[in-house]
Amino acid sequence: MFHTSRRSFTLGALLGGLSATMGAGVACAQAVNTYTIVSLLDYSGPFANRGKPVEQMQRLLVDWFNETRGAKAGIKLEYKPIDTGYDQAKTVQAYERSLEDKTMVGIVTFGSPNVIALQNRLSQDRIPAVHGGPSYSLMKPGNWVFTPLGDYARYFATATKWRLETWKESRPLRIAFVTFDGSSGRDWAGSFGGLIKGMNAQVVLNEFVSPRALDVSANVEHILAAKPDIVYLATTDQLQPALLKELKASKFDMTRVVNSQHEGLGLLELLNVPKDVYEGTFEVTSQSYADPNTEAYKIYQSRAAKYSTRWSADTLLHFPSVMVLLEAIERAQAKAGSGRINGAAVFQEMRAGSFNGYGLLGKIQFDIDKDPTQGADSVVILQQKGGKITKASEFMPLVK
Repeated sequence: MFHTSRRSFTLGALLGGLSATMGAGVACAQAVNTYTIVSLLDYSGPFANRGKPVEQMQRLLVDWFNETRGAKAGIKLEYKPIDTGYDQAKTVQAYERSLEDKTMVGIVTFGSPNVIALQNRLSQDRIPAVHGGPSYSLMKPGNWVFTPLGDYARYFATATKWRLETWKESRPLRIAFVTFDGSSGRDWAGSFGGLIKGMNAQVVLNEFVSPRALDVSANVEHILAAKPDIVYLATTDQLQPALLKELKASKFDMTRVVNSQHEGLGLLELLNVPKDVYEGTFEVTSQSYADPNTEAYKIYQSRAAKYSTRWSADTLLHFPSVMVLLEAIERAQAKAGSGRINGAAVFQEMRAGSFNGYGLLGKIQFDIDKDPTQGADSVVILQQKGGKITKASEFMPLVK
């Protein structure tokens, strides 16, 4: 009788525990909140060849979050990419459609047309955006666009300061700033000119090249005529190889060329540009992408086989933008408990804190109330040397 009662009690306790466990599981499942992240991309404009690889990198990171951290945080994220063709009007149309989805808590942007189109509207609709690219001087304090990469003009100014450390002549360092003819390129050029005031350096040429140009020989003639000591190339996937090939054919000293983070050495390799074309050239970048030991690279490497993307400057522009947004959503949800969050809650988390660069970048710290161009705090100089990407400097704080 004793044994029967004990067995009945044990069975009852087991069933009761199982019921409680199943109930907790149901409760846990019910506690998961689903939110949408919208990504504004370019599948049909001047950067269309980047659209799919960038989308796939972003999707890789969102899937990684859902599978490794989202469930624990009570979050499931839906990723929604949209083509804006690198066009302001199309951006507005895409944004208006996105607002119909009340689960949207954040936007990832692609280029200056996205930022220009949205920066004055986001605060009204209480939706934050994280920009997958550099900041621009046109960005106003208090807007809801966050830029993890910071200001590219500061990158080039920091590279100028680095070059001047070994400059032996009393005359100013002669600089040719070559970029694509668009709002981003003109913004970088204008801002860069202001940042190097007071340095022993002089911009002798601002060359703006059509993003769709097929022949850059005339542009290279302008560069050669300016007799620069350093040439910054901040163009597009199509223009960068063409300009480098033309400079090399003209027997220009390629150690005077500095590539931008947009079209860095890693991307040139993936585009199958012959390495002898850009041997000796440098790159100024905030991203330590040549280091395979970073947490960022390990996340990518563990999942890369499932996605049509690449570990290169163009896709990695968007790595920190997505990761910052994911981390801000996670922080906001932790404060809300099982309750739902919105874009305003995510905005407050981005505004209030610093963010992890996962070894790919240094510290990311925003200050949108005073300086909306602030993001990554440092850059490194890389060089194509002996057919390999080598480090030419340690990380350096940005010129401000």
